[in-house]
Amino acid sequence: MNEQEFNALIAKIESSIGTKIDDKLRDGFKNLDPQILKAINDNSVELKKTVKDLEDTNKTLVDAQKDQAGLIEGLKTQINQNRDSNLSFREQVKNLLIENKDALKSMKEGDSKSNIRMTVKAVGDMLVSTNIVAAAQIPLAERESGITRIVQRQPFLLELVNVGTISSNLWEWVQQANKDGAAGMTAEGVKKNQIDFDLALASAPVRKVTAFIKVSKEMLDDVDLIESEINQELSEEIKLVIDAQVLSGDGTGQNLTGILENATAFAAGTFATGQANEVSTPNNADALRVAINQVMINQFQPNYILMHPSDVAAMDLAKATDGHYILPPFSTNSNTVVKGIPIVSNTGITEGDFLVGDFTKSGVRFREGLVFDVGYENDDFTKNFVTILAEARLVHRVKSNYYGAFVTGDFAVAKAAIAKA
Repeated sequence: MNEQEFNALIAKIESSIGTKIDDKLRDGFKNLDPQILKAINDNSVELKKTVKDLEDTNKTLVDAQKDQAGLIEGLKTQINQNRDSNLSFREQVKNLLIENKDALKSMKEGDSKSNIRMTVKAVGDMLVSTNIVAAAQIPLAERESGITRIVQRQPFLLELVNVGTISSNLWEWVQQANKDGAAGMTAEGVKKNQIDFDLALASAPVRKVTAFIKVSKEMLDDVDLIESEINQELSEEIKLVIDAQVLSGDGTGQNLTGILENATAFAAGTFATGQANEVSTPNNADALRVAINQVMINQFQPNYILMHPSDVAAMDLAKATDGHYILPPFSTNSNTVVKGIPIVSNTGITEGDFLVGDFTKSGVRFREGLVFDVGYENDDFTKNFVTILAEARLVHRVKSNYYGAFVTGDFAVAKAAIAKA
């Protein structure tokens, strides 16, 4: 069939069915056998009827879809308007859907005759406690990253003392003891002045501080979190123990010998009650001033005063009988410096106590700085846990000839000792 005959046949078919054949269908007809195409033309009346039937069927399907949409909308409204006093909303809807699953299946397959009505039972209050799935959150929470840790005091002693390293497990030093004689002026031909002293060997052993935590194996994938755990948890715990040991370790067992163990007790000296320099109505600042004097008499130059924050606050709030605040002439910068010696405030020292000293005479040597090891312990492997271990090895000493560099006391006792009779 040539092009002219084909176009004439297509025009005849279009006239019979009363609609224009689009280009896509026209191209399809070109690929048909001419005899089939002629048969389509001979039966064009039937074809027109088939097209109309298809249009009617399509209209029926559209109407069915509209009906179904209305039913679904009605279902939504019904669900929103009703609540059951016994079953939760979710339980009621689930039960109704199970009961009507066959009808729902028919609707899905295009059955326009399917009709569903689902009635939720008695009206009830909508409460979070009865209508929200356990552990769900409304509204959805936004969780901060990281872990809020328990607040602990800040370690501070290593910032004040003499810190270095050591390559042995024992720190030894030689010091003078039992000095005899004294140098003096000597006349011609007279025997010279002899002095002597013993040389004593002293030592302090290196001790170890340790701590470990367990974390899930999955946490190791979160570099920031594991770094935070190591830096903020393990290292701080180790530093706090070192801080406490350097200040107040008693030297027994595995404890270091701390500063307070060897510090000199407060002594009023010439400021004692009944003595020439006794103090009228002494306060905390007066007690500190006498302690500073005691350190200086011992031939040392104090560089820090340690106090509990509450005692520092008490000094700030000190008033005379007429109500005005007291700032002694030897105290400056709002009581944070006494006779040129700065006050370090920390809860590491007991409330009511004080420590005045030359902290260069306190020595800390690290055999091994802070070290971290990561590995499995016991049944960690089967529980997907990993153990992170932190440890440090160090030694602390105050030479016996330097004990006088530190003076410690109790404010109440010290004030009573220097009070004017």
